[in-house]
Amino acid sequence: MDTVADRTAQGAATHFIQPLHGSVSGEPRIIVSGKGVEITDSTGKTFIDSFAGLWNVNVGFGRAELAQAAYDQMTKIAYCSSYSGQATEPALKLVDRLLKLTYPNMDAVYLTSGGAESNESAFKTARYFWYRQGKPDKVKIVARMRSYHGTTIATMTATGQPAYWPMFGPKAPGFVHVEPTDQYRNPKTGREYAKALEDKILEEGPETVAAFIAEPVVGGAGLLVPPDDYFPAIREICDKYDVLLIADEVITGFGRTGKWFALEHWGVQPDIM
Repeated sequence: MDTVADRTAQGAATHFIQPLHGSVSGEPRIIVSGKGVEITDSTGKTFIDSFAGLWNVNVGFGRAELAQAAYDQMTKIAYCSSYSGQATEPALKLVDRLLKLTYPNMDAVYLTSGGAESNESAFKTARYFWYRQGKPDKVKIVARMRSYHGTTIATMTATGQPAYWPMFGPKAPGFVHVEPTDQYRNPKTGREYAKALEDKILEEGPETVAAFIAEPVVGGAGLLVPPDDYFPAIREICDKYDVLLIADEVITGFGRTGKWFALEHWGVQPDIM
């Protein structure tokens, strides 16, 4: 019998692009509902969504009050561009709330729709900052191998996953990498890991380096937690050489590590998050 579920599965197998998979052999899993930490597929089978969507379903599925809040707002106004000279009350409330939750040195918010866009904006902000400081040559971004920062051309170049690089032509210029804090395969102290950043800054020339971007916990490398002395040493090095510290807290932010934002665990404040 040809059911809607059958046709949906067939369409998913033939037309729906899933970035980390080639052609799906057999029927793909079609998710139809979710409640709390569980999701249910079209056959009625239930799974624990331990990945929380793509690191973004912090409050669980099936939250009727959130759907109601979205409905209430969309019946008032569903979209309003803030590109030039206007804003909405919910956006202003969100900005105010974010500034109360984030690091004390944060005093401005730029709203984006995802992690890659946020990191791309962080790179641009860092370069623009140094341009305004009269140092237009400070454009290079230092990232870490095995990191993940997004799939735009720039953020994929920053991403330290070489398997991604050959398929999409030349990488964006101005990005260099240092080793991650892999205590299992390459045990060191935090300050020893951090020295790789200092060495790279000196190799490239401090006058050319705009920022260092890091995930507090390296997601793409298998959730590598750094030694406690790593990020304090990173902060010292960035301050020493006039390099901005960008915290990529896409997967660690908003309470995922027991603090609102993960660098709080080490008493470190980033310049951009």
